[in-house]
Amino acid sequence: MSSTESQFSSMTLSQRLKIVNDTYISYPRFKQVIDAIDYCHHFSSCKDEPECMFLSGCTGVGKTTIYRTYASKYPRYVTCDRTVIPILAVTIPSPATVKAVVSKLLWQLGDPAYDKGSIGKQTIRLIGLIKDCGVQLLILDEFQHFIDRDSAKVLKTVSDWLKTLILDTNLPIILIGLPEAEQILQLACHSQLSRRFANRCYLSPFVWQFDNGEEFRTFLHLIESQLPLESASHLSESNLAKRFYYASDGVVAYVMKLIRYGTYLALQHQKEQLDLNTLAVAFEKYVRADKPSKVNPFLSDEFELTETESKYSESTGATNNRLKSTPKRRRDPASPTGARERSTRQLKASSVLTTR
Repeated sequence: MSSTESQFSSMTLSQRLKIVNDTYISYPRFKQVIDAIDYCHHFSSCKDEPECMFLSGCTGVGKTTIYRTYASKYPRYVTCDRTVIPILAVTIPSPATVKAVVSKLLWQLGDPAYDKGSIGKQTIRLIGLIKDCGVQLLILDEFQHFIDRDSAKVLKTVSDWLKTLILDTNLPIILIGLPEAEQILQLACHSQLSRRFANRCYLSPFVWQFDNGEEFRTFLHLIESQLPLESASHLSESNLAKRFYYASDGVVAYVMKLIRYGTYLALQHQKEQLDLNTLAVAFEKYVRADKPSKVNPFLSDEFELTETESKYSESTGATNNRLKSTPKRRRDPASPTGARERSTRQLKASSVLTTR
């Protein structure tokens, strides 16, 4: 028995489940976003204006996990005379208003009267507490909740408030949200705000066709290296990786749901690896409701990997940093080779899953 196996066999079920629930994979695109946040955090002090950033991506690609991972490196701490909060991060409530956001920020900073006063008075207290608590970076998640209000007046109020906050604190701000949140920055009347958030990152799901699944399979390999199981599950093997990709559409959140619940089921039944039957149950439990038209790829070979782009990667306008797999050079569709490639873009699993 290896030392790793011995280590896992001596653990309780709760200890092993904690390992899989705490699993975090720092693959290249995640690291790019972490580095971009770090740049805003530490480079702003060297500039006349703080370096702000807008991070967007569809649901489940890992935006919130990324910022929480970064923020965890700078926890709040108490000195003899104050509480220092290097990173102030909040999730924008829904329905979103400026007053609700200011109130939540004040609450995070420990203001006992966080919901009292006008927006102007609250903002003055917020600016004072930001300085008193040594805040270095502000992160606002779920920025698209302002779009949900669908009011030009609300959007203008948000824009004006953010500009004021940046000017009065000189703090870098990271806005995080779904792609549609960029509408606020693209409005003509918000050109100043758009300029301040010219640094924009777009995090997309994995796309198998860009690199024949290499990045996705590497991601699965890294996940398996952290699982508290004594036997290999071969998640990155081509056959199983294609099943995971079809089930998840390349979205990290679905992959992790399958892995975490699958590991729970395996350990509950004294199994030391993830097999197809276990993953099939996990698919029905955590994926089926969102993807009712899909076959269960862990029970059937009758599924197709289709060439699909990120839902938003071609619809958000000009960008300066789309974070996704690097596509291989495409052939001319008019050429004979291109025609053959078009005819094989839909791949029957029953004909390709024999690849190892």
